[in-house]
Amino acid sequence: MSYTGKNIDLSKYEKYGKEKEAVELAKVELANVKDIPKKLKSVFDWQKKLDKSVPALEKLEKDVKEQKGMLELMVKEAEDILEEVGKKSKDLGIEPSSIDGFNQLKTEISNSRSEYLK
Repeated sequence: MSYTGKNIDLSKYEKYGKEKEAVELAKVELANVKDIPKKLKSVFDWQKKLDKSVPALEKLEKDVKEQKGMLELMVKEAEDILEEVGKKSKDLGIEPSSIDGFNQLKTEISNSRSEYLK
């Protein structure tokens, strides 16, 4: 600060300025304190939502795992059938692809492996 008049002790005013800054800072900090109950409620609300969602997700994951297991079993059985039918049809001189559903089952096995059983 520059002053061109009488010599005045500005240190007490500087001290006041620092105290004023401290008060202003305290006000800002106290304003944040008012947010605590709102944030606490928000945290509880999201915890409550997760309390419902997580068990549902875990059940869904379990169901998906079981369904994939069943699909894997069905695909394996279908592959065995295709192999057996393919061999027998060739022994009889019949092209396996001419058998109704043979190619479609082959395609669905491939789709199952690429889309569901990765």
